[in-house]
Amino acid sequence: MMKYYAPRLFFSLISLLFVVCAVAQTPKIPSVHIPDILRQPIQEIQTFDTSGFGEYQVAIRFPYGSPRVLNPSDYDSIKPFGKISVEYIYTKYTQSQPNQKELDRDRFAALQRLAPDLFADPGIRWDILVQTAATTADSARRLFHGFVITYQPPVTEARKAEIKGELDMLVDCAKKRPPSDAPKFPGGTDSLQQFLERNVKFPKDELKTKGISRAALIEFQIDPLTHSPKKIRVTKGASAKHNEHIKAMVEKLTDWGKGKPGVEFAVVLQFSLGEDGRARIDCGPLRGYRPEDCSGLKSDSLVMKVMERNKTWKKMLVVEDVTGSMMPFVADLLLWNALKGNLQNTEHFVFFNDGDQKETYEKTVGATGGIYHTKPKSVDVLEEVMISAIAGGEGGDTPENDIEAILEGLQKCPQCEEVILIADNNATPRDLEILEKINKPVHVILCGTAYRKINPAHLLIAWKTKGSLHTIKEDITTLAGMQEGQSVVVMGKTFKILNGKFVETGKM
Repeated sequence: MMKYYAPRLFFSLISLLFVVCAVAQTPKIPSVHIPDILRQPIQEIQTFDTSGFGEYQVAIRFPYGSPRVLNPSDYDSIKPFGKISVEYIYTKYTQSQPNQKELDRDRFAALQRLAPDLFADPGIRWDILVQTAATTADSARRLFHGFVITYQPPVTEARKAEIKGELDMLVDCAKKRPPSDAPKFPGGTDSLQQFLERNVKFPKDELKTKGISRAALIEFQIDPLTHSPKKIRVTKGASAKHNEHIKAMVEKLTDWGKGKPGVEFAVVLQFSLGEDGRARIDCGPLRGYRPEDCSGLKSDSLVMKVMERNKTWKKMLVVEDVTGSMMPFVADLLLWNALKGNLQNTEHFVFFNDGDQKETYEKTVGATGGIYHTKPKSVDVLEEVMISAIAGGEGGDTPENDIEAILEGLQKCPQCEEVILIADNNATPRDLEILEKINKPVHVILCGTAYRKINPAHLLIAWKTKGSLHTIKEDITTLAGMQEGQSVVVMGKTFKILNGKFVETGKM
């Protein structure tokens, strides 16, 4: 005779769960509801093969006919990782099991108590599988009952270090910070600056007017045999004669320590004559980069230039695509925030990678995932989140989940006033159908437009949200007031609103 599961009051349990959520210090309302999961189609299988568990799966087991979790501690080991899918497996061996639905609900409720994060992530796929091979209660007891959770493969420290190395190299090349293995001047940069400030003569014959200033750019390499400057070039400055004097002083900067050759060094000398007639020489920091290291690793200055042109943006929510070819723009954002005072202007950062390695068929509009948040207190923390987002992604189709990422950012930061979307021009957002849910203007910084057509989808985002579009040279701020049939010119190409969409109609 079949052993039936003793019924319990399902709605009492749900009420209890709501009470627990209400008194929690930081409540998180589930985004996925148990009744909705249980209403989906059921897949029939003979038996579930427990020998086929994948490397990145964990099983939460229940006794036959019971909602008691047998191995709750197993879930602790995968809590830090993103979850991809959950399969619920139970057994049916008669045509009539009147208490099965109640048992299903109570097992799901037990899982929710154990792993509430599963129900707070709308990007997780849920499947229900019923085993049909059992013919008796005893044979059913020998089968698996419970949940199989597939989770995101953990990112190795080696992979994170690889990404950090590339990101740091991009920033170093952009800022021209001398590589760590570059030849070093005795006493360091401070000693070099002091030598030039003390030994270079002020160009008093050329700078006679009070309040005037001039700058000389000095560039050179270090000879690996003599450990002295070579290929010295002095440009700008006060006069050709004075530049030759500067060059002669640089030649005296000898005895550089050993280091990997090929570094292009640069330093700026500033000459100024104050209103009081006092002459002053200031030497800037020593810059340097190795062309062979920086080849193909240049950061793009687009983000920085747009941000510098729009300094009135405050309380920003910055949302950035970190997939594929966006690395130079990620480095540019990191570089901009490394500048003094810029980090404090952003309330919240969001980085998205379109699903954390999900297969295309697993991605659903508004629930694709792969979204990382931070309100960092330092640039180092910002970089850590960037690295996690980049490492967690990689691969998949071209469309991205821009709109989903913006909506999650607004949910986390309702006080944010300006939404800045750093978008890939070559990837059309997969979720434009939920664009109307955005209730704040979006300023789109369009990346990757060189030698390619402008993607009208990003014009649509800016227009529909009453925001703006930004390229390396242009700030298109007239979109909010545009109507059907009107046109706008972006990078020399004309786009017209036809049937609620932007269509390219030709060049200007």
